[in-house]
Amino acid sequence: MALIARKAICSTLTPLIQIKRFRGKINIQRPRAPHFERAKYLALTKPWFLSQKGKDICEKLNTKKKAEQEFNPFQNIIAHELYKSLNTSKLVTFCHYNPMTKEDEFNAYVMLHKEGMHFKKVGKETVSLAVKGTHYETILDFYISHNMIIFSPEPKIKKLLKILRKFPQLIPLAAIYENKLISKDELIYYSEIPDLQAAQALFVQTLNNVGSHLLSNLNSHQTTLVSHLQQRSKQLEESE
Repeated sequence: MALIARKAICSTLTPLIQIKRFRGKINIQRPRAPHFERAKYLALTKPWFLSQKGKDICEKLNTKKKAEQEFNPFQNIIAHELYKSLNTSKLVTFCHYNPMTKEDEFNAYVMLHKEGMHFKKVGKETVSLAVKGTHYETILDFYISHNMIIFSPEPKIKKLLKILRKFPQLIPLAAIYENKLISKDELIYYSEIPDLQAAQALFVQTLNNVGSHLLSNLNSHQTTLVSHLQQRSKQLEESE
């Protein structure tokens, strides 16, 4: 309720506000039961704490469940194929796999397949099953997040990096080249080295240049003497 008090004709108006509570007092000790919908959400969001005894029981149940878990034969087949690919490939590249569309993934698969390469996305458990106890066990350190493996029967490092530049979602981390684990920088360094055919052609060209230079150096004195004699004969003819 608001009342207006006037003290004079041209005086300011000062409202008087009085707040009234029309409901009764709130019973804090024995509150009224909430509505059904509110009671349901309150029950769902109510925190609960597990005792140490309950934690121990849960750990025992999880351990027993893992021990009783049946062996997956399909996972064993994939692990066997993965280990076989690691042994038969001359270049194995590990890449971090960022989210990409299925179209980009298909295009990457096609471009790698044209060069004789293929990639696999395998979980950490399968990789651990394949390389546990072997000299490839170090690669498990790369499987912290989503990763993929590119297998190449031939060490086409330059073509592989050229394809990966077109897909920034695939980030190279390391590689296995000539049974040696190398980093990304070393992979780029090896890509700048020419292939065997180009190196052989350069070596043959160098040998030919050495032979031609040796022949010219051996005949240099003779050619110089002949040229001097020819000039002297011309001088004698002109003096006569």
